[in-house]
Amino acid sequence: MADIITLPHLRTLLGLHVRHQGEICVIIEVLDEPPSLVLQADAPASLMADHHGRPFEYGLRTYTLPVLTEDRSGLNDALLDLEILD
Repeated sequence: MADIITLPHLRTLLGLHVRHQGEICVIIEVLDEPPSLVLQADAPASLMADHHGRPFEYGLRTYTLPVLTEDRSGLNDALLDLEILD
């Protein structure tokens, strides 16, 4: 399965809008090892806490989804659950 999906194929997904766990996101990055997609929530920045729980800075929510299962024999369920919106 790892031979079927290559990094150049994954990079064609950059900028694509998807729905991940009910939230609209944009694919912003493809990581090489392990092959993963980085999604950024298409929502306003939210206030993030520092290590002590105090409000610190605004940030955008991101998710990293592995492309393959742990044994690299198939596609990860989280990837298969993505709904393509574009």
